[in-house]
Amino acid sequence: MSRGSKLAVVTMVGALMGGVVLTAPAAVADQSPASQHSKLRARYDWTPPRTAAQAAAIRAAAPAVAGTLQTFTKTITDGAKKFTYTMVGKNPFVALSKPATTVKTFLQPVIVKFGGQTWDPTTGDSCDPTSALTRTQQSPVFKAQAWTFGGTSVGTAQYVDAFQRAGFYNQTQPTGINPGYHVKLNVVTLPAMTVNVPAADSAIEDTVGCGNSLLGGIEINYWDNLLQTSIIPSLASKGVTPATLPVFLFGNVVMYDTVVANCCILGYHNAYTVGGKMQTYSNAMYDNSGDFSGSGDVSALSHEIAEWQNDPNTVNPTKPWGNIGQVSGCQNNLEVGDPLSGTVFPDKLNGKTYHPQELAFYSWFYHQSPSQGVNGWFSNQGTFRTSAAPCS
Repeated sequence: MSRGSKLAVVTMVGALMGGVVLTAPAAVADQSPASQHSKLRARYDWTPPRTAAQAAAIRAAAPAVAGTLQTFTKTITDGAKKFTYTMVGKNPFVALSKPATTVKTFLQPVIVKFGGQTWDPTTGDSCDPTSALTRTQQSPVFKAQAWTFGGTSVGTAQYVDAFQRAGFYNQTQPTGINPGYHVKLNVVTLPAMTVNVPAADSAIEDTVGCGNSLLGGIEINYWDNLLQTSIIPSLASKGVTPATLPVFLFGNVVMYDTVVANCCILGYHNAYTVGGKMQTYSNAMYDNSGDFSGSGDVSALSHEIAEWQNDPNTVNPTKPWGNIGQVSGCQNNLEVGDPLSGTVFPDKLNGKTYHPQELAFYSWFYHQSPSQGVNGWFSNQGTFRTSAAPCS
């Protein structure tokens, strides 16, 4: 397979308005006749090929300096070991006069073409007359609302902001040192981008019961190389810099790793260095295919935005944990979506019932007792009531 040796043709069109098996999934209402299909293997996240030197460069670029993403770095003790992590936002453990952070976020819809087919997130289809783009813009990922977890209010916020406030509840509650703590996404929607994917890096993954009627697939190494070498640099003129977050939105297009059998990756986040600064970005499919258990609409996007905020450099270390959620075996990173992949909950907003994913608090990963999180929980819907079990 090509790993970026062939570049797709990238064009801009008219301005718009405005990894691993999912286990024990929560129920998601049928999205379409496709829900009658046997479910495909769904994955979130992907570990990019990266040398030790590249990982070290990303770590070194993470601290907040002028022209970079606002982050804080903290060292935490977990048993006999210490771990240093970097998160997006300001340090909630220090009393701040201005604890809120706003990150300019560029939502980039991607129209995908190959094999005579088109997947367009900017238009409605027979699954839903409202486009994936509009649904995403109006979703709890980007629209603030009042949130209550387990009967406890965590304030008015976008979903991932509410999750983070809940995870730091000892600090963000009304009597905490930073009740005004927030990490807000200020979203700007860019004109749609059309990508003509080479045959060597694309595949039809499945048929679905409505919409395009096909589920498209892109080889992920090809796509990620294209992002870093061509697409993200081309967006500098639109305002994309290391201080911002570009989010690439697909409609019923997944990714596969090297061979088509290594499908289906519904989203991932990544980082690389640009002039010594860390550029982060995220990708996600808006899902109304009905092909995946425990997935619907913005499930993948909520997963990826939360992991971007908690592990922006993709290398925040933890003790090994695993054999839970989408993880078969052990992981040792602060990926807050992975332990609960497939566990979603309904949230009605703007006339649509969305399905954001439940997420694990940082206290779960670092074995804090009691948890710093709301209600003493270790996840925002209360699925986790104890910290991560050891994994070896």
